[in-house]
Amino acid sequence: MAVCHLLLAAAAAALVSAQGPSATAAGCTAKSFAIPSWLIQDVKHAGADMSFSIANRATNYTATLACQGKTAGWNACVVQGAAPEDEPLQASVLVSETSTAFFVNQTWTCKDREKALTFTADGNATAALTYTSPLLIRGSLTSPVAITPTYADGATGHGSPGCSARSAKPSWVLSSLQYTDEPADGVTATPFRNFNVIVTNQANGYQASCMPGGGFAGVGDVSRLTCAGYEFQAFNVGRYPISTEASYDAVTSTFSLNQTWFCDDVDAAKPVQITSHATLPIPLTCTTTPSPTSPNLTNKYCTSTPSTLPLSSLSSFTTPLSAYSLTDPLPSSRGDGCTLTSIFSPHWQFSDFEIVQGEVRFEVILTAQDRGFQYPIPIYQGEGVKGREGWWECVVGADGGNGLPLWPNKCVIGWEKGKGVLGLEAEWECRDLDGGHPVKFTGVTTTTVDSPITCETVDGESRCATEDPGYTWTAGIDNVKWGV
Repeated sequence: MAVCHLLLAAAAAALVSAQGPSATAAGCTAKSFAIPSWLIQDVKHAGADMSFSIANRATNYTATLACQGKTAGWNACVVQGAAPEDEPLQASVLVSETSTAFFVNQTWTCKDREKALTFTADGNATAALTYTSPLLIRGSLTSPVAITPTYADGATGHGSPGCSARSAKPSWVLSSLQYTDEPADGVTATPFRNFNVIVTNQANGYQASCMPGGGFAGVGDVSRLTCAGYEFQAFNVGRYPISTEASYDAVTSTFSLNQTWFCDDVDAAKPVQITSHATLPIPLTCTTTPSPTSPNLTNKYCTSTPSTLPLSSLSSFTTPLSAYSLTDPLPSSRGDGCTLTSIFSPHWQFSDFEIVQGEVRFEVILTAQDRGFQYPIPIYQGEGVKGREGWWECVVGADGGNGLPLWPNKCVIGWEKGKGVLGLEAEWECRDLDGGHPVKFTGVTTTTVDSPITCETVDGESRCATEDPGYTWTAGIDNVKWGV
């Protein structure tokens, strides 16, 4: 990357005009943090010269560039047509006998949030001279924060060799199949019905385990099976997780399956979604025993014969998806995470405020909309800060050393007893966009504990706390700086 920067510094900038008002497009800011990237298309070679079109995936800016192979090594490209001065894009290419390397650096401004934010990103990629599909260049942000966004792994097996070919005639293997029916009168005993099966997709190797959903009076409803696989425990599948719906008809002993999965093994620029349906009468071998609680009823326990069963599709259809979309990160449905909250709406939520033996204690968490399963962290008063009367070092609670976001990892606290004013000068990190390179933030909060405080002394220990033990409040974080 450093070589590209040096080469590009000597090259002329290619200014690119936007097609449409992308700076105010919905999601410009969120997409700029999540997928700062470009698609290179329509590459044409004419001797030593070439041209191509480029599209910014975060902003939808598009332009056509032309590059003259005047010298050996990297050559700058220029836009065809007018270009705005406030959205600079630099591009250069390196053409060899077998491939073309592209380098892109672009700055743009998003205005879809409460305040405008300017981004700068760069990236590079290489493609064979014969490559005709759109080429993805994933960028790294250098401003407003320095991160390389984490992309998704994608659905199980989406890039497995043969995924697309085998999906032309979908099939599965059913295994570990068991059916249990224990009727009861509902008074002396509760009826129980269960159906379990593991479904393995032969196109991608994906396995889903299916079991009954909720039913009436606690009896499992085998006609609505709940199925889950790898995505149940994975947090980085992306926008397109595999979905499986299944049912079992106990009267006809028939298993039905609907499943949707994804493939891009032939070309990541041309991902597809496959949805398929299948049914199969299940040959069961059953044993019966009298119910121990209801002599007039019989319990039934069944397994399949043979133990594994092939299942073939009855119908399926394929839908094309956007280029490279299988590994795009999943937008949060809960709102802003740590990084965007820290930039656009930084606030702490305070709770459990108390003063024990004259020392201040409270719990705090960043008010991100997307908190996951994180909870507030306790903050205790530590050693006094030299030269600052009424200020103390923080002692962060037991889990504070885990490097989790939404908590201060270092701070000092101030307390004006007579005024009820609490100060917090904190440092914290956000890892939601780039787990390997957290963004570091600092900020200052001054707030008032606006709740009656009552005190008591028990066994010689004084304790003052908010009259309402559930009292919580939020306070803004001022003078926020990042990347420090």
